[in-house]
Amino acid sequence: METRILIIDDDPFICRQLEELFRAQQFVVNSAHEADSALAMLAEADYSLAFVDLKLPGVDGLELTRQIRERWVDLDVIMVTGFASIRGAVEAIKLGASDYITKPFQNEEILLSTEKVLEKRRLIDEINYLRGQLAERYSFANMVSRNPRMHEIFSQLESLGQNDATTLLVGESGTGKELCARAIHFQGRRRTGRFVAINCAAFPDTLLESELFGFDRGAFTGAVHDRVGKLEYASGGTLFLDEVEAISLNMQLKLLRVLEERALERLGSNRHIKIDIRIITATNENLEDLVAKGRIREDFYYRINVVPVRIPPLRDRIEDVPLLVAEFLRNSKHASERGINRISNRALSQLMGHLWPGNVRELGNVMERSMLRCGGTVLREVDLPSATAVGPGRSNIEPKRGLDYEVPLKEFLRRAERDYLGNLLRKYRGGISNSARHALVDAATLHRKMKAYGLRREAFRAIGGRPLVEQAAEAEAEGQSAADA
Repeated sequence: METRILIIDDDPFICRQLEELFRAQQFVVNSAHEADSALAMLAEADYSLAFVDLKLPGVDGLELTRQIRERWVDLDVIMVTGFASIRGAVEAIKLGASDYITKPFQNEEILLSTEKVLEKRRLIDEINYLRGQLAERYSFANMVSRNPRMHEIFSQLESLGQNDATTLLVGESGTGKELCARAIHFQGRRRTGRFVAINCAAFPDTLLESELFGFDRGAFTGAVHDRVGKLEYASGGTLFLDEVEAISLNMQLKLLRVLEERALERLGSNRHIKIDIRIITATNENLEDLVAKGRIREDFYYRINVVPVRIPPLRDRIEDVPLLVAEFLRNSKHASERGINRISNRALSQLMGHLWPGNVRELGNVMERSMLRCGGTVLREVDLPSATAVGPGRSNIEPKRGLDYEVPLKEFLRRAERDYLGNLLRKYRGGISNSARHALVDAATLHRKMKAYGLRREAFRAIGGRPLVEQAAEAEAEGQSAADA
């Protein structure tokens, strides 16, 4: 794209000198001798830079600079004057000028200032372009990820928004299940309706029924007026039931009828009320286990599990931490107030080495706590918990050693991949197909990597309900203790 420069000076000799200089540099150059003609030329074509003389007939250069910056925010201005003064320079910069040059000037001085301003503009344009590319490639409905599994989930959520299939979101606490539910609603055809969220664990059974179904006046002591329940209130939109495993068996039966008939009766009423509703549920538990234990009705489970979406924990997509950190810095009120816009490599390495039992929510809390303690514009230290708790569904035999950042990158990645595969094989007790499916690779690839790292599936098979590697580690520790004794 060609670079256009506009020279605004009432001295024809200065205009001619600058035109010759810039045309020799392959720039497109035009000149104007007063403010009105300059503004007209700026309105007709896109310019990258304007040289504005401080003393102009009619509107002076300072006022013209102010008007240019108001109307063309991306246009840089260099102020030129024969009356050098600190006050004039300060005023020009305050009004948005990028530089200030005094007459008489040398050609080298003009070219150096021009290149500096144009290079800054190129960098800003590149950053804006890359941000746009990043947003388009890695983000969806206020969620960001570069993990392939998360991209599949983004596509699935977008598709679910175009139908009313009952959806079950499964994931550990803090993985963003409500964000996913909101994405389905606000990116879908029900976006004009209400999104109503309720945490089922926050209400005892008796209150949950009135909260969901509503009641008529006189239904019970204290019911002095009719009340619309969340099911009826969400009609035309989406109802999100979080921690659905907390619903009692009796309430599951009542909700089952709503799911099947799309109709309800308020407490104290015999009137059937038709509702047009989409229901999304979420849990951090294994509902199949709860069905086996009798805590979840089997028919209710199959009703809410029409389309299951399993959201991976943050430790399984640790490559998303830099993206999430950038989002927290960009959107945090604390970061904005304190001018914090970057994070040090050391702090980022600490975040990448944490196991995140609280997932994205924990990362957000750590970032907020660390920003409150930050004393500059760069976040150099992060306030991580002293120990990593074991969350739901996690193995408690994961390696406890820290990450070694002193080794070359190739060796660091090799160790990380070996630990990752070892954890998978522990989790699935040596099961190749399940481990490969989890890692999103084929069984042949997994076998090849296991051979390269000396991992044998037999070592991870369970005896007595516990992996052999765990028992071997304990036996080695006991042997060492005996030797020490």
